[in-house]
Amino acid sequence: AIVWLKEMFRQELDLRPPPLAKINDRSVVIYDDNDVPIAHAIRVNRWKGCEINSLVVDPAHRGKGISHKLLEKCGTGRLFAYTRDGRLQSALEKAGFERSATPGFLGSLNVLISRLAMVSWMILSFEFKRIMHQLKHIRDYKLYVRE
Repeated sequence: AIVWLKEMFRQELDLRPPPLAKINDRSVVIYDDNDVPIAHAIRVNRWKGCEINSLVVDPAHRGKGISHKLLEKCGTGRLFAYTRDGRLQSALEKAGFERSATPGFLGSLNVLISRLAMVSWMILSFEFKRIMHQLKHIRDYKLYVRE
C-alpha cells in the first residue's frame, strides 16, 4: 500500500512529497476487491476539527464515486479540506461541506505552521517542481468546511 501511495504522491503535485507518504491510524484507505489500495486520505487534528488532506483516488478508479465513499469514511465532526480540483470540490459539496474563507483563527494558525514545515521539507528534499506548482496555484485552492 505504501508503494502505491508514494506513486500517487509522485504523480499529484498538489499533494505532499512522496517521502512523507505514510499509512497510519490517521489514514483512511479504500481497497478494491483484490485488496489493492485505490483511494487514500489523511485526517489531521487541526484545532477543533480535522483537516482532510492528501486525498487521492487512483486515476483508474476516478469517476466511480470513490471520493464520496472516502469522505464518508473520514467520519463525522468538524472537517475541512483545501482543494483546487473541481471534481473533489463537487464531492465535498455533495457530502455537506460548504465553501469558507477560513477554518477559524487557531485552525488557520495550525494550518500555516504545518504548511511552513511542509515547504521547509520540500526545500530540503529539492522538491522545487512541487513548490513551484503549489505556489503557481496557491490562489486556486478553496476551503470547504463541514460542521
